[in-house]
Amino acid sequence: MLKHIKEVKVHISPFNTKSKSARLLLSRIVTNESKLSNPNCKIITNYLNDNNAPSNVQVTFRDGKQFDLRSNDMKIDDILSIVQKHSKKLQELEDSSK
Repeated sequence: MLKHIKEVKVHISPFNTKSKSARLLLSRIVTNESKLSNPNCKIITNYLNDNNAPSNVQVTFRDGKQFDLRSNDMKIDDILSIVQKHSKKLQELEDSSK
């Protein structure tokens, strides 16, 4: 999942129930398998003190494309779908240049 991603920034209010998608995303990208797919990917987590503050996920890809996702309003599958869609495009470009 992280192969084509340069950086992931997650701003999360850990006690806000609407932060579930951001928490689930973090649990999926900090696994050993994900880290091995791209050891140069930076994962930055910013914990917010305000329990009502909205969670936010910023994903920066190797090609410079950046997604700023308001994860409070999204399900984890929606976030993963957006990220994987762009990753798939980058993989296709990489495969066609070989």
